[in-house]
Amino acid sequence: MTEDERDTTITVRDLQRNAAAVLKRLEHGVTITVTRHGRTVARILPPDPVEEAINQAVEDGVIDRADLTRARTAAQTAKIRRAPASPDGDVASQSLQELRDMEGDR
Repeated sequence: MTEDERDTTITVRDLQRNAAAVLKRLEHGVTITVTRHGRTVARILPPDPVEEAINQAVEDGVIDRADLTRARTAAQTAKIRRAPASPDGDVASQSLQELRDMEGDR
């Protein structure tokens, strides 16, 4: 996708009429500039891949969100401990064991 394809300008009316299509374009990394009467009123950005990866790591139990919130520097962030294990055990260990089991079935 070229730079021109990654930034699209639409009107407020187009946004209202085509919200689903606009969201689909955002999923594909397009930045949308919204205008009203020719003036920019908003810019809608696609999800940040780094932020999405962090959210997934928190959801998977790899990172504890409370520790992440308290970290102020990159050095502090690097020292974040794993989230407490769930009652079902360590999520990463379970996933690794599942992968090993799948490899053994081949």
